[in-house]
Amino acid sequence: FMEAGVPSNTFSKIYTLIESELLPPAMALRSHETTYDKEMQSYTGKQMVKGGIIGFGTESNHEKKVLQMVKQGAQLQRNVDLKAGQVKDQINAMLARYNIMATVALESRRLVKYSSKQKQANTALDVVG
Repeated sequence: FMEAGVPSNTFSKIYTLIESELLPPAMALRSHETTYDKEMQSYTGKQMVKGGIIGFGTESNHEKKVLQMVKQGAQLQRNVDLKAGQVKDQINAMLARYNIMATVALESRRLVKYSSKQKQANTALDVVG
């Protein structure tokens, strides 16, 4: 930044913007993922069969909760993605006069291949900065 003539207060504004705008939704997503992982550790023991009853209408509340958590996880991920785009745009507006352009840093993460019908495992891209 210094080589391009960007003042230190602009760097501070960028850092504060990331810390105040992008970090909170990212932390909410990470917290949710941790909770979801804990729920999945005991998932099979809590599903469908309750008190020996099997059949229509016996779905456990736990199964419904897991589906709701998946939906919420997707929304939290979307929040991070949208906020990353907004923050990047604001940073680019600050840096335009110095001919510097910011981009969103992504990290690849291989997803588990759950189906034999999949040709290969999918890849997730996580916003990391």
